Amino acid sequence: MTLFNRLLLIIFGTGLIPIIPTAGFLFYYQSVAKKNVQSLHENIAQMASLMISQKADDLDRRLYNMWEPGTDYITSSNLKKTLARNPEFLFMAFAGPDGREIFSGGAPEMKRRFGYVDLSRDPLFKKAAGTGRSQLGEFELIYNLPICRLIYPMESGHYAFAVINLRDLFVKLEMQRMGGTGGVFIADPEGRVFSLQGETQPVDKESLKRLFAGPLKSSRELAGAGGNSYLGSYSEVPGFELYALTLQDRWDAFRGINLITSLIAFFLLGISTVFYFSALILSRRLINPVSELIEGARRVAQHNFKMPVKEAADITEVSALLRSFNAMMREVDRYHGLQVEKMLEEKHKVELLISLIHDAIILSDFKGELLYANAAARGLLGVRDGKQEPEQEPLRRRVTRLINLKANAAGDIIELAGGPSSLGIKPKGGAAAAVAAIPAAKKYYRMSMQVLSPKTSHPGIFIVLRDVTLEVEMQRMKEDFFHEVAHDLRAPLLTMQGYIKLLEREFPPEAKQAGYVRKVKDSSDRLFKLLENILDISKMDAGQLKPDKKKINAAEFLASSAEGFRALFEEKKITFLLDTTGAEKIEFTADYPLLRRVIENLLSNAWKFTPAGGKVTALVKAENGGLLFMVMDTGLGIPADQLGEIFEKYKRIKSGEGEAGFGLGLAIARKIVDLHGGRIWVESLSGKGSRFYVLLKL
Repeated sequence: MTLFNRLLLIIFGTGLIPIIPTAGFLFYYQSVAKKNVQSLHENIAQMASLMISQKADDLDRRLYNMWEPGTDYITSSNLKKTLARNPEFLFMAFAGPDGREIFSGGAPEMKRRFGYVDLSRDPLFKKAAGTGRSQLGEFELIYNLPICRLIYPMESGHYAFAVINLRDLFVKLEMQRMGGTGGVFIADPEGRVFSLQGETQPVDKESLKRLFAGPLKSSRELAGAGGNSYLGSYSEVPGFELYALTLQDRWDAFRGINLITSLIAFFLLGISTVFYFSALILSRRLINPVSELIEGARRVAQHNFKMPVKEAADITEVSALLRSFNAMMREVDRYHGLQVEKMLEEKHKVELLISLIHDAIILSDFKGELLYANAAARGLLGVRDGKQEPEQEPLRRRVTRLINLKANAAGDIIELAGGPSSLGIKPKGGAAAAVAAIPAAKKYYRMSMQVLSPKTSHPGIFIVLRDVTLEVEMQRMKEDFFHEVAHDLRAPLLTMQGYIKLLEREFPPEAKQAGYVRKVKDSSDRLFKLLENILDISKMDAGQLKPDKKKINAAEFLASSAEGFRALFEEKKITFLLDTTGAEKIEFTADYPLLRRVIENLLSNAWKFTPAGGKVTALVKAENGGLLFMVMDTGLGIPADQLGEIFEKYKRIKSGEGEAGFGLGLAIARKIVDLHGGRIWVESLSGKGSRFYVLLKL
């Protein structure tokens, strides 16, 4: 959505706030007014029902008072007298208890029409006989006269049957007019409608039957002739199966309401239209200077500070804003110039600092294209006089070889077997043949690599190489020295251990000299173990130690490895738990003696660094498709700054009780686990204990 449309929508929406509740009130008024019209129909229907009921009660009362009690009133003279006193009685007959005529009289036309009266099968007669009350019904139009039938039960068990002219009642009902199409009618339960014109049917019978059978007393959706809809209400006449019905064309009933609603809606539409065009004009006056500001901001983003925005505007505040924007742009232009100068100065400082660093620093893209290299890196890559070679592809291949060497290296140290020439750099000049004849020495570099993904440029690879050839050679000389010393000391140490065993036999165990011999033996065993570890780790580094893998049961292996430590833990009063639950049927392939050495080393360290009263747990379980060994203790723990070094050679754990061990046990354990293709790691909190994990593939 554009700014103009958004602004127009906001202003126009604000103007519609008072119109919306007005429209809601209009809707509420229309609903209430229609309910009032419907209530009026219901009231008129009730009044008509009351009029019909009063008419029926009047006829019933007149028949009751027509004859004196105890007299024989079923005579021709009484019949004639009754017809003379009640001109609306067009025909009358007396019937016996069985409903058959005794004699009758009345207008000749009616007498000919009704003939002999037999009420035995008439529903009105059955109802009158069952209730003992007079019944009025069966409306019809005869000779343009609206008539109905009245059956009156007498005290003697006889019945009076009368055909009554209801013209005066229908005239009173039809005087109740509602609008141009509405009126009051009489209807029966079958949905037939009666008026002065006789049986008429302005609405569908089925619609009326559903209305009479439903819970509501009125409906706005009565289907009428010609597709019209009618508003209708009804009221049941008490004691009779008759209904007073009001009907009016729905359009006619709600015409006044709809007219008022249309006028108000048109008025609201006119107000909305006027307000829309006013908002349109105001929005355009606001959007033009805003567009100028947007264009000015776009030029600022493109570092174009020389072209100001137009300051003329119809609104004073907006003009002030445009002037302030121009002032800000001039200030930004001045500040930008100062920042560029400062950045160039800082860039020169950084370049000077990097040029003095002896480490090689290289920045390249993901394709190996060289983006930056300091002096040391240019020498390593064969770039002379600070300039790149004309051929870019050889230089790209050298950077790519460095990255591949780092990816394939086991640690962070890479080896260039022939020095820089291993990257494909060939000597140039007249002495090329002589230089090529001299074998290049191996070079070692500690290489760190990091992927840079700045948001303002393309991703790159940042490489730092430090020449550690001297450190590696010193480490190798130290290991060679230890290996030679260990190898030379092994033969005399074995001889000394033989003499120590002979001395053990010379003294009884309780003798003082036996204690001295035991201490000499313990020191000898400790020294011999150190020599064995030095020789073993040398074999592992040289690749001379190959594991002899066989199938091993996991639970039995851990139990056997830990069995020799129970007495040591009990002597030191350390609680020792062995958990092999779920591992009884797990088998894996490994070199039993080598892997046992790993577990024993971990248990030995746990025994060594856990004080009395502590707890050590060893367990094995299947996890994530592999086999996991865990040794947990509540000992001294490992300081956080030493966690990354404990698996290195000659690195000893420093704790509150001083140094312990020779720094080879965990290094040997890691190499054995590596030989099995597994992984070993530790989790520890200083003073709270440690957890060593060994994960092997199943």
